Amino acid sequence: MTARMRNVRSYLEELEKTKEERTEQVKEGLEMYIDLWKKAIERGVIGETDEVDSALVKIENAGGLYKAAGD
Repeated sequence: MTARMRNVRSYLEELEKTKEERTEQVKEGLEMYIDLWKKAIERGVIGETDEVDSALVKIENAGGLYKAAGD
């Protein structure tokens, strides 16, 4: 899968896998970032099967990641 064809689910899975090899501060930041994406999914702003590029457009249209996540 190319970066453009990757879906949100696989993108978040890849991020989860890289958390453990990071410093504690970066790890915490990644956890927060992943949680925001998951909240955006729960709110129906984006879907797990959306391509990352189209999900980013939807997030931008919602006013950014924090707003898409409801935070």
